[in-house]
Amino acid sequence: MISIKPKIHDSNTLEFKVGYLPGEGATYNDFYMNTWIYIPEVLDVNRHTYSKDTFYCDTISHLRLITPSYQLRELTDEHSLPFTRMKQACLDPVNENKEFETEVKMYASIVKSSVRDAYVKVTQQNNDDARQSLACDLVEQLKAVVEMYRSLRPILLDAPMGEDLVVFYDFGDEFISNILEQHLGRLVKLLNPRQHHSGGPLLPMLTQLLDSEHKYRQRRGFLEVEDNSHDNNRQFVYRASQLKKYIESNLYLPTHKRRNTAFLEQVAFSFAAGVSMVFATVVSFAFQQTYGNFTLPFFIALVISYMFKDRIKDLIRNYFANRLGSRFYDYLITIRVAARKIGWVKEGFDFVSPKDVSKHVYEKRGRKNLLVVNRGVDEQVIQYRKYVHLKRKEVDRLSAYPINGINNIVRFNLSNFMRKMDNPTVPLYVNEGDASSHFTSGDKAYYLNFVIQCKYEGIVEYKRYRVGLCRDGIKDIEEKTT
Repeated sequence: MISIKPKIHDSNTLEFKVGYLPGEGATYNDFYMNTWIYIPEVLDVNRHTYSKDTFYCDTISHLRLITPSYQLRELTDEHSLPFTRMKQACLDPVNENKEFETEVKMYASIVKSSVRDAYVKVTQQNNDDARQSLACDLVEQLKAVVEMYRSLRPILLDAPMGEDLVVFYDFGDEFISNILEQHLGRLVKLLNPRQHHSGGPLLPMLTQLLDSEHKYRQRRGFLEVEDNSHDNNRQFVYRASQLKKYIESNLYLPTHKRRNTAFLEQVAFSFAAGVSMVFATVVSFAFQQTYGNFTLPFFIALVISYMFKDRIKDLIRNYFANRLGSRFYDYLITIRVAARKIGWVKEGFDFVSPKDVSKHVYEKRGRKNLLVVNRGVDEQVIQYRKYVHLKRKEVDRLSAYPINGINNIVRFNLSNFMRKMDNPTVPLYVNEGDASSHFTSGDKAYYLNFVIQCKYEGIVEYKRYRVGLCRDGIKDIEEKTT
């Protein structure tokens, strides 16, 4: 299965979180994901102005294990696998630092994922009473999880090598505290103000937990968000970012990236050099036989033959480079943990003609605006191809936790697409009738269309996303079903 979650990462960067979930029982799984990016002609992004190397510079791709899935209420049980493993690691007299550190990272990552999922359920609930009930459950369960985690600190300090391990524990404690405060703050903002005065239990629960957490952070010396910070909370944001990277480093997969067609390229380029040399040699021998050595015609023939020799070599090299680029993948990314090879990823980039795109992709694009179609203006089309090969058994061996698959987090920086856009706003005249009027402004928007084809286990699926952007950055992204 392939799951796709798009979002705006920052004003210039679009992010697709792609989950590759291998099927049960299979030795290996192959996933194909083809993305066609339709670009308005007016942006002047084409094969002459936007090269393959530029695309890969604008694209960042990370591979990481999918966080083991637990509901927040499951983590309130002291016999849950994440808590049991972490507690056992701190009590083990022959424990190594790395083992306990790994368990803390995994537990904190699971807590973050579970809190996020519980919060999303609250946001998706439209009924006020049901939303408040879910919010109460979230607060109660989060409080229980935090108390369970912090109950380990005295045990850890009394354990063998506890003083060496407590630094890792404190990193997890601060990270979980950040998760608690930020999600409860969003919860306060999300809930309807009238619920705060409805006499329900939610407001006292939120107030009590936030107050106790504030005092705990001050007692432990954790950095806090301040309303009138002298550095605009720069240190807190930096610290929180470093903690996030540290905790989640346990899930990221090491990769080795190299050119996929390096050997074929060298063979093709050698063939080009050989053909051009044959041409130059034949011309030289022919003029030598006709005019002899050390004559002016022979000298002119040598110069001309070498001029054409270089041109022929470059033409053949370019031909093979284009043919190899369109038929093969550009890069091979090997996924390897220690000596264990988990699988590999191949990726390729090409500009393609809209006429060469398949009928299914063309229909999914849904270009029906007659103002554009009848004007005869084509869009530029980029095809980004990805082929993922995963060994299911090797993925299962990576952790004692149930791992569903891997996530590929792909970020496209669209700054180069915005270089030639007009001003982000245009002045507009408002006619109110009766000779009454005033001026306002309107947004100048451009749209990119991403059509994504996913192929796995004999299944083919298509998705389309429309991205609105202007010179100031990305404005929105929406999935189109038609």
